[in-house]
Amino acid sequence: MAVRLRYLSHELEVPLGQFVIGRSADCQLALDDPLVSRRHALLTVRGDSVTIEDLGSRNGVSLNGTKIDGPQKLAHGDHITIGGQEMVLENIPEEGLASVPESIAFGHPRSVARSARMPTVAGHEGSFDTREDFWSDYTTPGVSSQQNTSPTPSVNSANLAAAAAAVNAQPDRHVNALSLIGSVADKALAMGRAEEAERILLRSLNDVLQKARDGHAPPLDLASTAAIYAAKLASATGKGIWIDYIFDLYTRIDQLVPGTVVDELYSAVRKVKTLDMGKMRAYTESLRSRSSSFGPSERFVQQRLEGLERLGGLK
Repeated sequence: MAVRLRYLSHELEVPLGQFVIGRSADCQLALDDPLVSRRHALLTVRGDSVTIEDLGSRNGVSLNGTKIDGPQKLAHGDHITIGGQEMVLENIPEEGLASVPESIAFGHPRSVARSARMPTVAGHEGSFDTREDFWSDYTTPGVSSQQNTSPTPSVNSANLAAAAAAVNAQPDRHVNALSLIGSVADKALAMGRAEEAERILLRSLNDVLQKARDGHAPPLDLASTAAIYAAKLASATGKGIWIDYIFDLYTRIDQLVPGTVVDELYSAVRKVKTLDMGKMRAYTESLRSRSSSFGPSERFVQQRLEGLERLGGLK
């Protein structure tokens, strides 16, 4: 039985591997709490145990009312306090989770969702999830495996393919599907397999963009996660279409590109081989038309985007 984390009205299934909790959008569970550090705590689900540890946070982690010092093994019903947030771990069997193969640490196969053909980035076609409750798969923001420091078991091409297939089959609706798929893609990127990472991410990224094109704006944390992965793909593959993806997405949802995404964009623009500046220029021009309403932080992001436009123009 899968380990579950109850937090407010959410019930999250915690997959095998590492699950970071903190304030940053890069965490699997991002908490909007000033008492929570950017990367505050780490849950590690192994074949025989579940542990939690403090990642050097400012305010620490409490387990059943007592502040922890070092990794602590968890049991069913344990209460964890992070900042001002309390959560409960459930379904941790005494005999551990040895029956679940650790080589697939990112999800598990479920019945394949109803799907349909739809256009994708770069003119590709594929089968994409078109369930009405698509956004319910994204109850938690973030991506994380790029920041994990512990080695993961048996990372090889076969495991990457199996894990991606398991997640893409149909992600658990209580877990951030893009986060799970992103974890697999991060490992492919770390192994220098850019095309494999692109295949893993393509379905989810295109579904986010298609929903935005259809007028169903994704949650902002999901849009940010999708944009960060698009920028990573641009850097890894040298394809400017992934930069176009970001500006198309943020034009559709009529939002300012977050500073974290702009950081990734600066790296990506330097690495792409060719770049069609049309979508970027149209987006920055739309910002200029409403910049009078921006606050200082928004103006700063706007200035960075204009600098990015100049950088892209040198391609």
